[in-house]
Amino acid sequence: MGSPKAFTSICYSADGECILAGGKSKYVCIYNVREAILLKKFQITQNRSLDGMDEYMNRKNLTEFGNMALIEQREALEGGNVAIRLPGVKRGDLSARNLKPEVNVFSVRFSPTGQSWAAASTEGLLMYSLNKGIVFDPYQLSVEITPKATRELLKKQDYSAALIMALKLNENGLIHEVIEKVPYCDVELIIQSLSDEFAHRTLMFVSKIIAPSPHIEFYLKWSNLLLTKLGQQENVLTQQTLVLLHQNLNRKYEALNKICDFNKYTIQVLKNMSLDKEKKDERKRLDMANDDGDEEVSDSELMLMDGDRDQGNSDDDSDGDDVS
Repeated sequence: MGSPKAFTSICYSADGECILAGGKSKYVCIYNVREAILLKKFQITQNRSLDGMDEYMNRKNLTEFGNMALIEQREALEGGNVAIRLPGVKRGDLSARNLKPEVNVFSVRFSPTGQSWAAASTEGLLMYSLNKGIVFDPYQLSVEITPKATRELLKKQDYSAALIMALKLNENGLIHEVIEKVPYCDVELIIQSLSDEFAHRTLMFVSKIIAPSPHIEFYLKWSNLLLTKLGQQENVLTQQTLVLLHQNLNRKYEALNKICDFNKYTIQVLKNMSLDKEKKDERKRLDMANDDGDEEVSDSELMLMDGDRDQGNSDDDSDGDDVS
């Protein structure tokens, strides 16, 4: 007898509105709990070599003798044609060469936010998310490699091990956090400790982050040292990485060029305004000085005139005395 398709793992969302279900099928389904309807059905694999993938029989293979797709074509020396077991059959010789692995979903789980979910299946760990920016694509992942362990290495200032662990997790936010905390003077030492493969992955990340980042000199040093290290090796640098780095550097240069030109002209205008203001202030000081000089001259003239008048009066008095 064939094993029936059934859900063997279910999980409720945090708000209790949806339920995620998977099991002995190539589908993972999301149901609405209140309305009891199917919201979405995901097919986890397209691998036709797995048992239970075919839902319908191909009419081209149907004959009066039955379904010819269930007959495996073999040479005479190999024992001739052999009947293929029906999908899901558990009886018989399990060591037979015509045994196919059965597609299965072992466990499904919602994320705490309800924006993503994961499924462990015969095809590996699958993750689906509404946020397109979240992509889980680990590299050489093991049990002890976690974001928490990476941040603990950062606290211990073991930057090289933290960077390698972040690259294995392949989370852009974590890689960005590790690179930003590396001291500027230690960048060359960190790059020298990386293998060519991890150095190339670091260069790919730097090529992407250099455009929006304000730390221009910091990432230019990373790019320069990484290119110096990888340029000495053959078949390490890819054309895609070099083109991406070149494009982002050109965009950064054009943006900075516009800003510098604008600042240059703005500085010139401000400088000219300052010079004009200084000239006006100098003119005002000269005018005020001239006005003060004229007032002093007029006062001295008045004093001189008064002195002459007094001298004239004294001369008249002396003449009168002589006549008498």
